[in-house]
Amino acid sequence: MLALTFVAVVLDGYDTIALGLSIPALAEEWGVSASHFTPALSLTSLGVALGYIAVGRLVARFGSKRVILAAVLLFTGGSLLTAAAPSLWELTVLRFATGLGLGAVMPAAVAHATVLNPPRLRQSIAVFVTMGISLGALLAGLLGSRLVGAYGWQSVFIAGGLASAVLFPLLWLGLPDERTVLGAVEPTAAQHGASVARLFDPGVRTRTVLLWGFSFLIFSVYYIFSSWLPTLLTSYGFSTGLAPLGSAALGVGSMIGAGLLMVGALRFRMTSVLAATTVAAIVFLTVSGFLGADKVLLLIVFGGVGLGLQAGMIGQAAVAVSLYPDRAAATGVGWASSMGRLGSVLGPIVGGALIALGASTSTIVLLACLPVVAALVLVIVLDRSTADPTDPTPAHH
Repeated sequence: MLALTFVAVVLDGYDTIALGLSIPALAEEWGVSASHFTPALSLTSLGVALGYIAVGRLVARFGSKRVILAAVLLFTGGSLLTAAAPSLWELTVLRFATGLGLGAVMPAAVAHATVLNPPRLRQSIAVFVTMGISLGALLAGLLGSRLVGAYGWQSVFIAGGLASAVLFPLLWLGLPDERTVLGAVEPTAAQHGASVARLFDPGVRTRTVLLWGFSFLIFSVYYIFSSWLPTLLTSYGFSTGLAPLGSAALGVGSMIGAGLLMVGALRFRMTSVLAATTVAAIVFLTVSGFLGADKVLLLIVFGGVGLGLQAGMIGQAAVAVSLYPDRAAATGVGWASSMGRLGSVLGPIVGGALIALGASTSTIVLLACLPVVAALVLVIVLDRSTADPTDPTPAHH
């Protein structure tokens, strides 16, 4: 069950950045500026955000297994159709629809994996499952450069669509139905537990606001780079075939960051670990703003950027799992991640506007430090809140 939910999230991570790493080749083939793809990138993230928002009630009504299956089916079809898109308009519409499926997969998979395991393991399991996003980004970056160079941009989407089509029957047959294992919940009780109002109960409302703000800022900056890094790297002399290696560098750093989260969570509060990784993101962003055109060094430093930012994106889901009761877990994960995804709608727009205005890569990178500093302040306040030894809320258990 853990393996299947993990692989579903891996394919989610792969497809989420597939468009970003295809843009240099797409822009060249269609004869348009890279900034013309800003609506497609942002509407992908908007679709994902809406999927996140809806997932709590969908899980409460249909169960997490059915939601995972429906979401995988939706983004499988969306990926395969994207490969046949003849214009920017069709591409944008298809990416929005695909985003709805991508958004529902991760919180449903985390909820499914954690609810069937002991509470003491849930943060580690949430980090493990969510780490699939990082591995998916890494695979997309590594495979993307070869696929785009050999078979064109369409092959990136076809590969992802075929892989998820193979996974679908395995999920159907292999995932246990949590309602059979745990027993059915009365619909009214399930709907009440899934209500977003539960995230603003007196004991957790301040932390909900802090967590949502942290997610929004971290996601917004990460998606500037996951969407535009291949394009930005072309200004340093990377070819359209090599530019996807920037996504691979982010993915490698993301995997290391996820590993640090899993190890750190065994000894420290998750919020303390997130404060440290956010500091790392600020340091690497600052360094990258002053680098020259050394390709290897650039990839290493942007790997460090991926480490810091993706750790925040993964860790916020683990914090949400521990912050709320079981019936509200999918809602908590979904809404915290949806706040992040709203940031990921804004990030590509800001990045595209700066590119269209002719801003240098170093300028864009240094400006990106500002929201990460704000995110650091929020997570430090959240950490101090969860450190209160007299606090009885679920986050401290």
